[in-house]
Amino acid sequence: MNVPATKFYIKPLREQVCEYLKKEIGSHNIRPGDMINLRQLSTELGISITPLRDALLQLEGEGMVHILPRRGIILREFTLKDIENYYDTLATLECHAMGSAIFNINKEHCKVMREINAQILSCAYTNDFDTSRTLNKTFHTIYLNLADNSYIQTLWSNTWSRLYYCPTNIVHSIDWEIVCCDQHDRLIEAIEKKDMHKITSCIKDEHWSFKKQKEYILRYYDFGSVDKTASKKEETNIGKGRRAGRQVL
Repeated sequence: MNVPATKFYIKPLREQVCEYLKKEIGSHNIRPGDMINLRQLSTELGISITPLRDALLQLEGEGMVHILPRRGIILREFTLKDIENYYDTLATLECHAMGSAIFNINKEHCKVMREINAQILSCAYTNDFDTSRTLNKTFHTIYLNLADNSYIQTLWSNTWSRLYYCPTNIVHSIDWEIVCCDQHDRLIEAIEKKDMHKITSCIKDEHWSFKKQKEYILRYYDFGSVDKTASKKEETNIGKGRRAGRQVL
């Protein structure tokens, strides 16, 4: 019997650990100020120090943690100013990417982007915000992948993930999803017309404008509901959700 060749992709352990830690941060099992004990975490997860160190180096590059020599690893604070900086960075990266991507985007790409945008809106109305977030990332990566500079997508993805895997409570808003989908539609229209001035305006002055989106940002990131004082006195026990001190694990 001829069995067709099948390619199985297994994520590197470093990536798996990164995703695990991001989920722990997003679930508030690790909070700003918590220290992460590398050896204890290695024992808890049953893996060696090397992939843990690699994962934490990646998280440091993404701005999520501080690695303090001879002291340990600490989760960074997440502030409104951080969000403003991330928005500005995402806008800059996308505008730069569009400078070359615009020559590679065709009608089929625009069609797919419209379909994805419709799915995002549909997910919002059914409160499926996890799928909506994934689709949103896919929407943007379609044209980022078409840029001449392939490293832009990596920089964009690292910055984008910082907005969603954050140590604050998230309050989802259908209203904001609708606004974002409207902005996506206007961006697609500008792309179809090859109007770089309009494309830049859609990206920089609307979609990734901190000033324009601030009303929704303040509602989405519920900073007030996370007790940072208590966080500094408590320890997160990864995977068990128990708190008993300052240090994680």
